[in-house]
Amino acid sequence: MPPPPLDTSGVVAAYLAASLAIGVAVKDKASSLKGFLVAHRSMRDWMLAFTFGATYFSSVVMIVGSSWAYAWGPLSLVIPLANIAIGALLAFIVVGERVNKLGRMLDALTIPELVARLHGDKGLQRLLGITVSIGLLLYLVTVASGVAVVLSSALHIGLGVSAAIIAAVLAGYVALGGMYSVVLTDVLQGVIMASIVGAVAFLALGKAGPASLDAVAAKPPSPLLIIDLALLTSLAVWGLPQLLNRFYTVPSTRAVRRATGLATLFAFIVALGSFLAGLAAHQLASPSKPIDALPSLVARLLGEPGLAVLAAAVLAAAMSTADSVALTAASALVYDAAGSRDPGRLRLASAGVVVAATLAAIAVLSLPKTIYMALTGVFKAGWSITAGALLVPVLAAVLGHRDPVAARASALAGAATALAIAVARVGTSIAHVRPPALLLNVFMLSFTITITVSAIAYIVASLARRAAEA
Repeated sequence: MPPPPLDTSGVVAAYLAASLAIGVAVKDKASSLKGFLVAHRSMRDWMLAFTFGATYFSSVVMIVGSSWAYAWGPLSLVIPLANIAIGALLAFIVVGERVNKLGRMLDALTIPELVARLHGDKGLQRLLGITVSIGLLLYLVTVASGVAVVLSSALHIGLGVSAAIIAAVLAGYVALGGMYSVVLTDVLQGVIMASIVGAVAFLALGKAGPASLDAVAAKPPSPLLIIDLALLTSLAVWGLPQLLNRFYTVPSTRAVRRATGLATLFAFIVALGSFLAGLAAHQLASPSKPIDALPSLVARLLGEPGLAVLAAAVLAAAMSTADSVALTAASALVYDAAGSRDPGRLRLASAGVVVAATLAAIAVLSLPKTIYMALTGVFKAGWSITAGALLVPVLAAVLGHRDPVAARASALAGAATALAIAVARVGTSIAHVRPPALLLNVFMLSFTITITVSAIAYIVASLARRAAEA
């Protein structure tokens, strides 16, 4: 007699309970400022690899990435390959080791603080703190809405109840254990994500073979869109504080170096595996629409137990991003922007950020679909706003070019450009107006344009300052 199918709700409930238990277990370790924000720089190298990977790859790469592969065909593989090479391998080599070394040397606890100290401008920390908190709070609303929808589906409960559970669990373990909780839960989340995606990709390629790479695109994509998405999901990592602050958690650059290979392997399994699974779905599954490519494939290969683990993996992927964003947004708001050094206020802010974002997510989900979809574009732009403000100043600072005036100009120009493009996109969507060709190209290359404007602003401001001093 075959065993009964694994209950999705049981797997998800066990995962949520384990996450909250971790927060309770490490509460005392996070009682100090350094413990709460950087886990006393005491994490192991393999933990760095898992927490970086779990934070980097949210449920978007698993579900949306596989749907892109299913709809767009083999050309979409440019995106995960960029994630592996630029977002993981080069991020550790070019930025990671320097952030770790400089962070310890200057005793910086956040990325805005490191950039401000390297540029010699305390006001820059406040400016970046404000920008980061706005950008990440916007992005957190999108992540929280995704988590609520996934949990609602997995446990067969209403969105309101789902949101309350998510807010309680996330706020609980983030506020209790700070970076300790985030890193340790990320390890758990990363194991779940890599296991299910790796197993599905391995089985799918074994059955479909090289034929999966010949999948015909249902909707041929624009190469410009692919390039912009590849840069957005890889190069942007170099300017996202919720990922860069992971390099603070280990005691040495040697630990960062040792973690590089495992982090790259994690990216290979989760990012490339998700896209390859989407391609293989053409041969092995019959999804009703591209977004169902991975769930349909899992049902075909692993049955009900696989779907239960996939539900937990998608939830884990979303929560690993949400907890990191919440902690970073709270530290940017309280520590960087407001200048508070009170761990109690950081705990309170972390919980408050989660609750506020979850309430906003439910409010947005309750709106008519057209308005909800339009507003989601603004919230998703939080990723670009944050990276647009930080990428160029961070790179300039860690690579040795220090100019506070240029850093300020670059941060403001990058954030403003990302926000302007998002607002224009939302405006045309709500008005049901087809944008002219030029504006469509701007939308398609939004991240590339954002970073280009930010870099130009840095160069122009730096040259102007030198000319004024000459």
